[in-house]
Amino acid sequence: MTVTKYDYENSLGRKIVLASKTVQQAFDFELQNRVDVTLAQWRAINIIRLQHGITQREIANKLGLDASSIIPLIDRLERKELVRRQADADDRRINRLYLTERTESLLDSMFACAVSVKKILAKDISDDQLSVLQYCLERIIQNLVSHYKLDVTCGVEPSVQSSSLRTSSKLLRNKTTKRSFK
Repeated sequence: MTVTKYDYENSLGRKIVLASKTVQQAFDFELQNRVDVTLAQWRAINIIRLQHGITQREIANKLGLDASSIIPLIDRLERKELVRRQADADDRRINRLYLTERTESLLDSMFACAVSVKKILAKDISDDQLSVLQYCLERIIQNLVSHYKLDVTCGVEPSVQSSSLRTSSKLLRNKTTKRSFK
């Protein structure tokens, strides 16, 4: 049996992880400097934005955290007046989470941080290349999720994920029929 030497430095998985960490660090930097919110806080805010009234346990699950570890994060958001807890009408032991007006007023600035990072990361990369990259990353995710039966929605509704892949797939087919990519 022939064993192929594994090239860690140039491995696709390593490059994906390095790119992800770099994007996260850049986004965290922008968020902290512009709106005094950390990336972890942004993730929670964005999930609450997508699902008003989500419970602390549900948000912990979406973030891949232990239910008890979400409490300090929510406490900080509450102290900053970015989130409010409201006891569930049927079970007062359950807290539902809602964004405050203050958070709503900061959302555009938070989105501007994401746009800023995207502009920087996409510098000197064509729209066609970005479309291919998007398609390939989505295909990698779908392959791994399907094979290993993973749940990696990360606060995005599964229907949004799958429709995004279909859209990217159509774009890629349309573009590759017109010309090939180098």
